[in-house]
Amino acid sequence: MKNAYITIKDRHMMDGETEESCLTTVGKYERLRDGFVLSYDEVGDFSGSITEISYKGKQVLLNRQGRNVAKLIIEKDKRYNCLYRTEYADLMLGVIGKSINSEASGNEGKLTFSYLLDFNAGYSSSNELTVSYRLE
Repeated sequence: MKNAYITIKDRHMMDGETEESCLTTVGKYERLRDGFVLSYDEVGDFSGSITEISYKGKQVLLNRQGRNVAKLIIEKDKRYNCLYRTEYADLMLGVIGKSINSEASGNEGKLTFSYLLDFNAGYSSSNELTVSYRLE
């Protein structure tokens, strides 16, 4: 594993409103045969948790462990039921992958993916994340 500077830009669209956030942190990078894994300690509302974002070919796995738990599988044009646990409740969410793009050059790379969330069989939100990394 190598140390990496990680920037995550997150955009959620729900009920006609758009929310955006950006996190820059230091984490770890591991190269895989068909992709990579980035891991980092969460801050803010998710403090006390560790998140791993794995890119493997045509699939993104977002796995958060600790105080908050999330296990999301994102694959273009496929729907998965995924666990989302907070200190208040456990939720089963539907995740429908819309797009996944990855590019890497030397010690830098970027992964962009988008997905829809549904809850109780109803549309909840549209989400897009851009995860950039630079190896130390």
